[in-house]
Amino acid sequence: MIKTRIYSLLLTLLLIPLSLQSQITFRTQELKRLATTLKVDTAVLFEGYNQVVSKGTPLTIHVKENVVDHIGRQMFPEDIRTADRTPIFDFLERYFLQLQYPPVVKSASNMIRDDQFQFLKGNLKTAASILPTDAFDYAYDHSRYTATWSRDGIALLSVSFPAEYQLISGENKIEAELHLQADIQNATVAHDSLPAKGSYSEYINGEFTNRLYFADGQLLISDAHPAETTANIMLCQQAPGDYMLNIKQVLYGFNKQEFRVPLRQWIAFCQHSGCKLYYGIEDISENGDIRAVVLAVNEAENYNHVLTVDIPADIISEQQGVIPSHLYSYVPTHNVRSLFATFKKSNKKTFVKQ
Repeated sequence: MIKTRIYSLLLTLLLIPLSLQSQITFRTQELKRLATTLKVDTAVLFEGYNQVVSKGTPLTIHVKENVVDHIGRQMFPEDIRTADRTPIFDFLERYFLQLQYPPVVKSASNMIRDDQFQFLKGNLKTAASILPTDAFDYAYDHSRYTATWSRDGIALLSVSFPAEYQLISGENKIEAELHLQADIQNATVAHDSLPAKGSYSEYINGEFTNRLYFADGQLLISDAHPAETTANIMLCQQAPGDYMLNIKQVLYGFNKQEFRVPLRQWIAFCQHSGCKLYYGIEDISENGDIRAVVLAVNEAENYNHVLTVDIPADIISEQQGVIPSHLYSYVPTHNVRSLFATFKKSNKKTFVKQ
């Protein structure tokens, strides 16, 4: 009897951590508010996209590693999300749900006004009648999105809204910044194929580029070409070597947090979150140390992560080392363009032929 009771007690103790680990949390306070308002039973949720009905409203809820990062009115089938990974699917589902159940401090009409959200055809009642099977199309002009739903060839609902990160993500700047460290550290490193040689683009004023450099068909890593080598290291997961990025993240209110991640994981995070990386050298010292800027450009949500780096010369020869950096996250694109419009290398170098 005693052995049985001890065994039961031990089993209970072992199960407690598993139970705690499985508890659902919410990425933002607004998602938690919506779930509470709609009385969502989080016990039935599983990893990935869930389709549930609450208070007569069909919902799409996404769970990643026990964290709810999306709740919205169900408007899109899962296959369309797979075909096009635009963030506006989640935004539109969540925003129409927020308009249906607005926060106490703000009415739906005030939300629409403040967010510069426009109904071009139809209204909130029309949105409630949209089915996942309805045809959907959207357009983007780098400042605003236009989204339209049709049925049997007839447009039912059309809306327009700004391409702004805080609006589309549903996260305010403080929430987004505080999540960033975990988002980077949890990014999965996957070695994608190299872009074709000769295929690259420039950003802002031509001083920032995503160009990679090759020698004998391989990515160039050479003490003789520090500019080209560091471009490869900062832009490409496949660059030879083992580098760590020491990040001092500048937060809202001039607070800071510091953490260290493999450089490849930072690159993977940027790529997975829809950012294109561009590299610009500010200065090369006499001993070969490089000061540079990496811009992680998200065109879909109109923001940049700005990473300033000081790359020691010896990491090229050793193919390993720590790169000190400062990170300014979720900076609106127009601010970055203004800031770097006159960016120039103070010590230009001749780049090798690609």
